[in-house]
Amino acid sequence: MLQPDTNWYWFYDSHYGCLSLSMGEMQFTTPYAYKMLNRPPVRAAEFDLQDLEHYSLISRELELTGISLSGAQKTQLALNACAALRFHKPLMPKSWFFKRHRHNGHYHHLAYLSTETDDVRVWVIEEKSSSCLCMLLDDDIQLQEGKTLQQFGLIRVTPDCILPCMETTPHLKTA
Repeated sequence: MLQPDTNWYWFYDSHYGCLSLSMGEMQFTTPYAYKMLNRPPVRAAEFDLQDLEHYSLISRELELTGISLSGAQKTQLALNACAALRFHKPLMPKSWFFKRHRHNGHYHHLAYLSTETDDVRVWVIEEKSSSCLCMLLDDDIQLQEGKTLQQFGLIRVTPDCILPCMETTPHLKTA
């Protein structure tokens, strides 16, 4: 995964119509359009200590899950999560799209949501007692006719919609 740098900054990219992160010679473009943003940056907004804290926490959690993603994909997940936590508008729960379960939960932020036809992997970005903000990790999923949740899209659901996802057993490091 990429290591954050002091010259990283967030900005709204009017050419692509979404929130982006300048990373020196590279640019990361999020899937979050202007209408999805609560506080779009009017001018460059530094990748601050809170962003760094979120990024580091997500990086550690990704290592604990044993999820089979490349370093670039893990970086993309972590940066999209940072963008969502800092800039995305609050969402109301939309649990009716998913099956509810008696036994629920997640494993190091990695979880499944189940529709009538599919099980999809999500990353639990934010957890409250009444709802969880989830980011879709898998390819786009159709929620209903004309309603699709795209990869890295966000949805808030009640905790009883979430099932643990344990892809592999993480390897414990020994000293």
